Amino acid sequence: MHFRKTQCVRTLIVDWLITFIIRILGVIVRWLPKWYALGLGGSLGHLLYFVLKKRRRIALENLKIAFGDEMSTDEQAQICRSSFQQIGKTAIEFLRFPKLTFDNIWEEVTVEGKEHLIQALTQGKGAIVFLSHFGNWELLALVYGALIPDRAKAIAFPLKNRYLNALTFQYRERLSLKLITRSQAVRETLRALRENFAVGFFADQNAGREGVFVDFFGKPASAVRGPATLALKTGAPLLLSMDIRQPNDRHHVLITPAINLEISGDLEQDVQTNTAHILKILEAYIRQYPDQWLWTHNRWKTQPDLKWQMKRQIRKRGVKHDA
Repeated sequence: MHFRKTQCVRTLIVDWLITFIIRILGVIVRWLPKWYALGLGGSLGHLLYFVLKKRRRIALENLKIAFGDEMSTDEQAQICRSSFQQIGKTAIEFLRFPKLTFDNIWEEVTVEGKEHLIQALTQGKGAIVFLSHFGNWELLALVYGALIPDRAKAIAFPLKNRYLNALTFQYRERLSLKLITRSQAVRETLRALRENFAVGFFADQNAGREGVFVDFFGKPASAVRGPATLALKTGAPLLLSMDIRQPNDRHHVLITPAINLEISGDLEQDVQTNTAHILKILEAYIRQYPDQWLWTHNRWKTQPDLKWQMKRQIRKRGVKHDA
């Protein structure tokens, strides 16, 4: 018991020190000129490419799955290096978030498709926004907070480091967007949609065995069910949005028109069909800007397990029968 208590205290001290160092780094990069700070970010990403060997290996494996014979090994390696540099720049930009306001954010960002979001919200059912780890995905919290003040929320997964978690939540919520924690996701998301909020889901990563399997770059991938399921059950419009970094390191945020959902009456099939459609759109953008997507995540880790899927179907039928 004493050992565990001591270990817990040590962990808290280390977590606090890490967060303190990140706060100091934030002060420094906010003091530096933007071009110099982002130059450091690119160099940081280049360093991470060599240091984070496991993440580099995962990224290269993902690129091989996605592009196979479409591009050479050297081309895939170049995309991998560039994607790490994008991550470094994103980290530096995140630390510079306190410099952004409702007014000056538009000096850094242009938005294409705001009218699609406004049109979706006029229906009074809220809007579900499918977000991806593309460009500077963290910037989307500030963009949506400034674009539709006090009408945007997003699902967020808490970090293990409580001090760093508080800091990241503070930065993300700077411009009116509010975060919904995972533990409250279902209840608070439904409430937000009833109150006509736009709710963002980062839904482009592996969803494990409980996900819905769809084709992604020609290979089955487990995808998050939430966005399509909520759209089908609530009638809220479903849109896709992402940030695209420009050559001059400004940002272009894209908001698509509401997805024209296919509805057959079979919810499981409809979730799969519509999720596959969204990921096909995302795949097209990844092909266009391959170094801007987060390749370091083990996207194809979970593959279809027939026995598990059969158990899941039996369990669902049992729940429906009890209801």
